Amino acid sequence: MTSSSRLTPTWRGYFRIKKLMVFGDSYSYVGYSAQAPVPTSSSPLGVAFPGQPINEPGLPNWIGYLIRNYGHGHANMIAYDYARRGDTVMGVYANQVSREFLPSVGRKPGWAAWGPSDTVFVTWVGANDCRILYTNDKAEITPIIATLFAAQDGLYRAGARNFLFIDVPPLHMSPIGNMGDKVVRFRNWNDELRRGLATFTSRYPDATVMVFSAWETFSRILSDPARYGFNPADRNTQGGSIWFDFMHPTSRVHNILAGEIAQFLASQPPQS
Repeated sequence: MTSSSRLTPTWRGYFRIKKLMVFGDSYSYVGYSAQAPVPTSSSPLGVAFPGQPINEPGLPNWIGYLIRNYGHGHANMIAYDYARRGDTVMGVYANQVSREFLPSVGRKPGWAAWGPSDTVFVTWVGANDCRILYTNDKAEITPIIATLFAAQDGLYRAGARNFLFIDVPPLHMSPIGNMGDKVVRFRNWNDELRRGLATFTSRYPDATVMVFSAWETFSRILSDPARYGFNPADRNTQGGSIWFDFMHPTSRVHNILAGEIAQFLASQPPQS
């Protein structure tokens, strides 16, 4: 499950990106909402840095690290992070996109102006959906993915043209327990996500669509923790160097993730 991209002229390179619009679950949560102050260069998350991420108190998650450590010279990169802890795809569609983003920042008001070429729309969701599936069958996942892309349709109609999707990590390898036999559902989710992406890219030929594989990053870390400076005994230990709790990674893992996301984005050549 490798990272991939389809680039169009709206992609002018990572160095030109000034804003991130983020949708998802607790992996991306910082405590921002449409009622919070507007993000600025001095407060790039709209809340006191690093927000309230689900990892060690006072330390960033991948969003914070991406902005602070891997902005590639963009001191003014900011993030509107609508992700909510515990959310599923339906939460992203019904709440984050439809109720939070579209009625406010989605209208491109003067106080939150953004354009198709200076903004990336990031969606990382699916972990909670996979946990509550009744079966491992793709047939159960397919309609959920359809809802996910209905949300993306709304973003496209609002003017979004640069999209970044992140697949689900191998949660069967986390301390969550009793998930080893469910590895197939995580693989099926990522397969169906890419199937939906193929349809999405064909429907919108002017959209840049990129996929970053968290599955690949987490798999490398968990396969060889020592390579990344982690204790191998912490592979599936809550409160260790890799896992903050039963399914959320530590800030150190988020830092690695942010670095690899930045490297991936920086490797995508400008198209105009």
